[in-house]
Amino acid sequence: MAIGKPFVRVEDERFLRGEGRFTADYALPHMVEAHVLRSPYAHAEIRSISTDQALALPGVHAVFTGDDLPSDLPPIQCRIPTHGDLSAYLQFPFARGKVRYVGEPLALIIADTRAIAEDAAELVDVDFEPLTAVTDPSAALTEASAKVHERGNLAGRWGFDLGDVATALDTAAFTASDRFSIQRHSAMPMETRGLLASYDAGRNLLDVYGPTKVVHTNRNMLASMLGMGEAEIRMIEPDVGGSFGARGEFYPEDYLIPFASIRLKRPVRWIEDRVEHFAAINHSRDCVFDVTVAADAEGVITAFDVKLVCDMGSFIRTHGDVVPSHAAASFPGPYRVRNYRIDAMTVMTNKTPTGTYRAPGMFEANFARERAIDRLADRMGLERAELRRRNLIQPEEMPWHVGTESVKRPTIFDSGNFPLIFERATQAFGWSAPFEREVEGWKRGRGMCALVEPSGLGPFEGVRIEVDQHGRVQIFSGSSNQGQGHETILAQIASEILTVPMEKVRVRHGDTGIITFGGGTYASRTAIMGGNAVHAASTGVRQKALGAASRKFGFPIEDLDLREGAIWHGMKNEPLASLGDMARMLMPGNQEILVTPSAGNIPDNDGLVVTSYVRGVSAGAAVFAVHLADVLVDPATGETKVERYMVACDVGRQLNPLIVEGQIIGGVAQGLGGTFLEELSYNEEGQLTTGTFADYLMPNVYDMPPVTSLVFEESPATTNILGVKGVGEVGPSGVAAAVGNAIANALSATSGINTLPLTPQRVIEAIGFEVGA
Repeated sequence: MAIGKPFVRVEDERFLRGEGRFTADYALPHMVEAHVLRSPYAHAEIRSISTDQALALPGVHAVFTGDDLPSDLPPIQCRIPTHGDLSAYLQFPFARGKVRYVGEPLALIIADTRAIAEDAAELVDVDFEPLTAVTDPSAALTEASAKVHERGNLAGRWGFDLGDVATALDTAAFTASDRFSIQRHSAMPMETRGLLASYDAGRNLLDVYGPTKVVHTNRNMLASMLGMGEAEIRMIEPDVGGSFGARGEFYPEDYLIPFASIRLKRPVRWIEDRVEHFAAINHSRDCVFDVTVAADAEGVITAFDVKLVCDMGSFIRTHGDVVPSHAAASFPGPYRVRNYRIDAMTVMTNKTPTGTYRAPGMFEANFARERAIDRLADRMGLERAELRRRNLIQPEEMPWHVGTESVKRPTIFDSGNFPLIFERATQAFGWSAPFEREVEGWKRGRGMCALVEPSGLGPFEGVRIEVDQHGRVQIFSGSSNQGQGHETILAQIASEILTVPMEKVRVRHGDTGIITFGGGTYASRTAIMGGNAVHAASTGVRQKALGAASRKFGFPIEDLDLREGAIWHGMKNEPLASLGDMARMLMPGNQEILVTPSAGNIPDNDGLVVTSYVRGVSAGAAVFAVHLADVLVDPATGETKVERYMVACDVGRQLNPLIVEGQIIGGVAQGLGGTFLEELSYNEEGQLTTGTFADYLMPNVYDMPPVTSLVFEESPATTNILGVKGVGEVGPSGVAAAVGNAIANALSATSGINTLPLTPQRVIEAIGFEVGA
């Protein structure tokens, strides 16, 4: 048995030996380097761009601007359905007429070295006419505001109005209202983005190294923009030093670097530096919730009334409005609330465009909802866990239809026993146990967050499995891998079904040249979508091998078995043939087994090869989780220490417990960064003021508390045959809520602790003091 075993990740060995190959490790003959000249202004008209001096610099091969691109080039399209038509806000590869954020591409310089290209960029003369920058989304909605786009700053407005919220509010015994702000921050993977494009003019073939996440989607988008056939472009994912949702989308550079390679007919490489990363990568979060929650006298939550304003930055990128969409659709969380109203708005400002970051929309909504529920409990004088306990969705109510939708998919919780997991979590943590409220002047508090994390979204995933004559199994997956452990878990599934040892299974992924269609990796989907595609293809290989053996040896198929990587008949001491033998017999042209279409569902001899495409279902798979935290707060300085942390969740079925634990603990680390430290701040001129690691703080080992992961397999997913649920975003999703509630509990704060990150200054303000007073 391989599924469920804690195998050490097979891909780690090459990384530990320094044998990983990342985009910057690739080099081709005659390769040149690219540098992107970016706007220093947040909002300005472009009067002219002169490249003559830059082109005259020795070592410079080309300087491309918007004038060099096709006049009919379309903007970069959304790959995800949106609320309404957002086409007026899409981004072109180069700024057109005006710049709308600091970091927007203006020109691409190609030179022998990156250093020469950077020197040449300083010689490009751009004449700007500065315009008023729009940096406050609330001000952006006023008539007096400058316009980021001609269509206006309100890009979209939609909502849900379920049940009778007005009546529920009017008749409520208790209500609590407040505003909750989640800051702008983003993924900071160890490896920045990079691309290497190589064009073969004689064959009209383009290879692009460096894409990840959704390589087939990006290939199709690039083919459309370049006017090439999809089969003429091959995108190849190297090893990837992290993504977390932000890396791997189709950015302006994903068009510009291949375009330059085609124009110059030579390989072009671009490696993003960290300063570029801060300004150019998708930012995320950055939203404000105004929340009213109501309850009756018995402690039953009767309504949520929410207003959501999300700062989208200067353009709508490939994610569309998925972050506020997820937040709006999932705001009610794990509670039996049928009266829910939300007014959601997406607003354009002169900041870097936004997209997804691990647990998009969920981190934000969970913070606002769970802080509001704690406020309500305080108003009622009801213990905080008890209020949640009285309102959890019951197992007999599954599947639970929330009544909302996101990206054109209904919000449905497929399965789960929320009360059972909740009780186990609180008992294991010792939630009700008494504790010292003060330790050497520090105040101790305890907090929790209950949540449901969606997973397994997306239309399909594809896998092809081939067995060679030596019995080795190759898995060609349409998923991509940014460090999650896919090479291990997909191999575990095939190993179990085909009864071969793990060392005989290899997984290849993220390459459009090895499988025609692929869905990619996002929304905690690979274990579900990719895993079930491997399960289906492995089962197909198994059946194909048994069927062929039945014909070859003349035994009924029901009398044959596949074990130890070989075909066995009954209880005989020796196998009839190995999987490698069957692969050889099924090779095209081999006459040992002549299989014709009339023989059944086994096709003509085409090797021991099966391709499977698994369709997604609208519900995905819902993970119920409880986050619990103990914190210490210094009321004099506002400093906070997280003493201990627990995440309890029901993942349906674990494919690999080590990987599940790693995902949860790593996710908590990222969640702590978003809770305490990370913030992309802008001044009134639209300049990023936290654009280096000197100002943008990240959590380190000293910030990490002991984290316990309590993983259950109580409610297998009903939407896939493996019963698995995605766990990649469970870790960060509830951290800000649990820690925020713990800080408020420590300080007995009846206001504040509403704005992330929870810096010492904000903690002090919540107590009612000013720093230095």
